[in-house]
Amino acid sequence: MIGETITTFNEIQQFLFGFHNLTHLTLHIRGSADQLANGNYWETCSTIIRLRKFDFIFEFEHPFVDSTRVISQIFNSFSTSFWRDSKKWYVAVTTHNIYTISYFNEQLYIPSTSLLLSTSPSDHWFYSKVKRIKIEKNISSINLNHFHNLETLDLSEESIILSIQNINQFTHLRHLIIHQAVSNAILGNILRHNPHINHLTLSQNDFKQLIPLQNIHCLHLQDLIKITSRTQMTALCRVFPSVKRVFVHLNSVQLLSQIIDDLHHLENGIFHFDKIIKPISQEWLKENTRLDDNTSSFTYRNEPNRFLLWINNSVSTKSIANNSYNF
Repeated sequence: MIGETITTFNEIQQFLFGFHNLTHLTLHIRGSADQLANGNYWETCSTIIRLRKFDFIFEFEHPFVDSTRVISQIFNSFSTSFWRDSKKWYVAVTTHNIYTISYFNEQLYIPSTSLLLSTSPSDHWFYSKVKRIKIEKNISSINLNHFHNLETLDLSEESIILSIQNINQFTHLRHLIIHQAVSNAILGNILRHNPHINHLTLSQNDFKQLIPLQNIHCLHLQDLIKITSRTQMTALCRVFPSVKRVFVHLNSVQLLSQIIDDLHHLENGIFHFDKIIKPISQEWLKENTRLDDNTSSFTYRNEPNRFLLWINNSVSTKSIANNSYNF
């Protein structure tokens, strides 16, 4: 259950009443801390008692004023033998929410200055579950050395990158996200020394001075980066020659044909345009791109202001296309 609807424990309990054979449950709900953030309540629900796995995020309608006292009460209610010994469902509590750490394993962790308590067996266990982290500029310092299983690192600005010590230590890191302009020297240095990073998301950058980065297979250029000239496109394809998936904003279909031809490993792309363009046809793709040489099959989809394309480069059959592909 996801959204802004306010939910109570009684509503959830009533909803679950008929699910006698339920073994796994995931909840993402919003409501009053008094209603949701009481572990003793959930222990009385017969459906919850029978579960093998229970993952949740309870977002509080209003953050706490007396945060220390309330968080302590919540923490104690989820620290009983039922939660920690019998079920081994460990939770983290902040002034804004409470969540099971196993579910949080797949969520985006945003460090904050608010108090956080965890019922996890140890701090090491807690940090080992963090795979995605976003660091905002209002966080003065954070020791990333703890997060040894980190897969996605989301940074707001270049200064945060400079403050991170031993960024090359994250052997599991695959996706780097940077929301503000970053110098080519810093970006190039990070990617050269972290060849395991294969997914890059940028909001601002000039690619002309970067050396080719062979390890990037997925490239996401956000709204502020718009490719408006062949020179820009040439630089992009030179720097990221191994890209298989691309998300990019273009200002003409001519640039679309260039990126398809110059990215020889491209498998799928989402191409946004500032204005509505005439639907791109199978015939146009065959006449204006490499997709006419019978070495790859492709399918595509036209949508308002964007074009989606999937390419299979591993076959040598007659090219096919489907303008009404659904996914």
